[in-house]
Amino acid sequence: MDAGTEDPGRASLRGIALHCPRDGTPLRTEAANLRCPVCGTAFPVVRGIPVLIHDERSVFAIADYAGAEAYTGAAYGRDADATGGARRQYRRLMRWLGDAPSSIRHPDGAAALDYMKALLPRPRVLVIGSGGLRIGGPGDCVVQTDVAFAPEVDAIADGHDLPFPDGAFDLVVAVAVLEHVADPQRCVAEMWRVLAPGGHVHAVTPFLQPVHMGAYDFTRFTPIGHRRLFRQFDEVAAGVAMGNGSAAAWALRGVLQSASGARWWQAAASIAGLLATPPLRLLDRWMRHGADAAGGCWFFGRRREGAPVSDRDLVQGYRQGFGIGPTALPRPDQPKPGTPAPPPPPA
Repeated sequence: MDAGTEDPGRASLRGIALHCPRDGTPLRTEAANLRCPVCGTAFPVVRGIPVLIHDERSVFAIADYAGAEAYTGAAYGRDADATGGARRQYRRLMRWLGDAPSSIRHPDGAAALDYMKALLPRPRVLVIGSGGLRIGGPGDCVVQTDVAFAPEVDAIADGHDLPFPDGAFDLVVAVAVLEHVADPQRCVAEMWRVLAPGGHVHAVTPFLQPVHMGAYDFTRFTPIGHRRLFRQFDEVAAGVAMGNGSAAAWALRGVLQSASGARWWQAAASIAGLLATPPLRLLDRWMRHGADAAGGCWFFGRRREGAPVSDRDLVQGYRQGFGIGPTALPRPDQPKPGTPAPPPPPA
């Protein structure tokens, strides 16, 4: 966290002003807190990380982050790290099997950042739900947020009420995030708000996947449903993130585990399902019409300034637009056919 260059009392992160998530007022530094001069809310800074949560509108609360057991989230629990010996090695093996990559390659946050660097010398990037993984290098302007403390997180923030001013960023990245929010459309509207004209969004979201992170798993999207979620954006590129083989791997594990509730069977079924995961995910790239049964979808789009894409246009373009899709982003000087050229960057 740093102070603003023009006003030493105004709070900012990597040169991006921090605003109150309640009313949008610029925050000011005050001892160990950031305070909104309008509503008077004090936002604590814990371990050097500002906690910028709108208590009344979020499933999280500022108090969740203040104590010794500050919230680390379902994805960053300590249980796996507390084990040792053979049990620890077993868990590592199971995690490695479960994380086996799909044979479909799709653009990630780093590819989206490279795309923006071809348009702008130093794009301003917001990562929502960073998961403790940083994109970019020391010289890049990347602000990483999450709802849990984790390595590389710059601020605790809820995607429903982002603590940044309008037009603050050139790129927003949200990978495996929108299934975990209560109101995805509101979060996407916030992404649009904090993007400058000509800004871009990169999102990857599940379709056919089982529940993960328990109570913090709300939604799934079909390919056309995912595109409709981003109807206030012009599509640059989109496609399948994980194919039919990946979906089959999750389904097989679920079927096996549902056969019996006995602990020994649950353990055996889990191991069998995980062992089948890598070979099934290798099949993804060979299932060329896999969008209708895909494990997930990705979308890379440019902020749209006019009316949103109509539902009629989405439906009419369904079969043409939802195949396996590209595996890389186009060069910025070669936009997707039929889409308007990107506007010049602001002066």
